[in-house]
Parts: sequence; structure tokens; C-alpha cells
Amino acid sequence: MNSTDFSNLAGRDIAGCELIRELGSGSSGTVYLAKQKHSDRTVACKLLYLENDEDRHFIDSIFACSVNAVKLDHPNIVRTRTAGTTVDGVNYLLTEFVDGAPLEQLRTGNPELISEKFLLDSATQIAGALDYAWSKFKIIHGDIKPGNILVRTLDREVKICDLGLLKSGVSEDMMVTPLYAAPEVIRQENHTPDPRSDIYSFGVLLYELCCGEAPFQGSLEEILAGHLNQIPVPLLEKNPDLDPEMANFIDRMISKSPADRPAGWQEVRNNFGGIRKRLYPPANTVLNVTGDAAGAAPVVAAASWTDKLGKQPGIFAKYPLLLPGFLLLVIAAAVAAILIQLL
Repeated sequence: MNSTDFSNLAGRDIAGCELIRELGSGSSGTVYLAKQKHSDRTVACKLLYLENDEDRHFIDSIFACSVNAVKLDHPNIVRTRTAGTTVDGVNYLLTEFVDGAPLEQLRTGNPELISEKFLLDSATQIAGALDYAWSKFKIIHGDIKPGNILVRTLDREVKICDLGLLKSGVSEDMMVTPLYAAPEVIRQENHTPDPRSDIYSFGVLLYELCCGEAPFQGSLEEILAGHLNQIPVPLLEKNPDLDPEMANFIDRMISKSPADRPAGWQEVRNNFGGIRKRLYPPANTVLNVTGDAAGAAPVVAAASWTDKLGKQPGIFAKYPLLLPGFLLLVIAAAVAAILIQLL
């Protein structure tokens, strides 16, 4: 079949999954909602375009990286199920289905929903996921941008997609979006995996969401020159209403030199988590404690759209033996009151 025409394929079987309906398409393929027949589980099935040698190289890279990507199991990472090629030559990638929309769509269509609280929650969740991937598997993302972060409709939990599907630390093989590219990536100096390049990209993303525009704009040449040579306007000048500690930390994330950025994702997670706790005290939130990578501290992520006051146990729940004694005391007092009235 035509390797670039994946329209009207509802009902087709791909790797034991029935395609239900098309969800969307992009530069690399068309995504369908699908159902795995053996488990009745809903998944996303991406059919990959193959037009030239560059596409073939990209698909081969996806297939090679998917071996490690399937190992990633974290609540804020879109899980990769499997990848392969059908007998008639259709290249596919099966992933977890997330009922939601990319952060890019929220940024452009509903920017009023992107509050400071939402950004702190999202930043803490994403940093926790990337810390897990790096600490446990030495996996970096390589192309952090709003289009690669999904926001779930139910609770606004965020999930990062395509994690582990890009070659880490091999510059010429990495797919990078210029608007969010770190200087060392542009110079092709990052020949070994380093999370600080992803930290830069994430900082640019947060800068853009906090003030409505990316730190460097214009033509491709102007954007690349900005990343390499220009110091961005401090975020607090672009948005004076932003918390100063949050703004300064994001400015630090987009430092030109990796040595001037946060050392790793754990520092990013802890800083945003601390700011979030200060601005929105835990008494007004439900705290979800999720295990991180082996040897790492647990992630404390606050629910941002379903905040509830946690019910605290009463004194009798803590000290159950007090209840019988208390009841006897009440009865004795009542009897004494009656006797006093009779005398």
C-alpha cells in the first residue's frame, strides 16, 4: 500500500489491533485510536511515513530505540508498547493512549488555562519523569517541546511522549526543534548523553508559557543565533506578576553554559516542588507520593485540578482505648446529676 496515504484505514488490523478512528497526523505519520484484540486495551497506533532514505533512517532509529523505551514505566511518561512492520510494509508504533491534547494545543487555543499553579505542577511532574528515565536508564529526551507533552482531559495530569525514542547523545541522529534547542546541541557538541541539554529545552518551553513568547524569535538563522549568542530578557521583566524565585530559576535553566544550569532533573523537580509548596500550601492539596528511580528520593506531586482537604484521623482513631472510658465518665456524670436532683 501507499506508505504515505494512511487515511480511511478504520477497521484495518495492525499488529493485532483494530484501528478505530484517525486521531491526527503530523510530519512523521498518522495516529489512530486502536484496540488490542487480545486484551481489549485501547492504544494509540502511529503509522510512520516512508518516502525517502531520510524517513527510512528515522524509522530504523525509532525501532532500535523502542527496545529501551518499552522499559520506561512512570505515570508521567506515555508508555511505548511495541514497534514493527506489517507484512505489506506498513511501519507502526504502538503506545499508551492518552485522552487529552498536546500542551501546544492548550498554549495556542486555551492560554487562559495555563496558570502559574498549573505550570508548577506540570514542571514537577515532567522533571520527576525525566529524572526517573535518566537515573535508571540514562535516557534523555532530545526534543522537549509543547507538542511532546500531553495534558490529560480528566485531571490535567501531564505525560511526556516520545521519551526514549530518539537516539541519546549522537548529535547527527537527534531530531531537534530549533526553537527549543540548546547551544551545545546546535554546535553538535553533545556526543555523550547529558540531561542539561533537555533542561535547557524545558526552560525555554517554560519561559514561553510564562510570558507568551519564546526567548528567541524570527527566522531560523535568527533563532539559532539567539540560542548561541544572545542573553534573553529576564523572565521577570517579561512577566512581573510571576513569582521571582520561579522566574529566576527558569532563567538559570536557559543559561548558555551547561555548567551554569541545574545539575540534573532532581534539582529541577525539588526547586519547582518547593516553590509550589510555598505558594500553594499542602493543606489545600492531595499529595501523591510516587516511587522514583532506584536510590532516588520519592516524588511528591500535588494534584492541581482536584485539590481536596485531606481528612485527618480524630483522637479516638489514634487512641481507641479512650472511647470506653470516656463513655463511662459520661454515664457516671449523668447518674450523679440525677441523684443530686433527687436529694
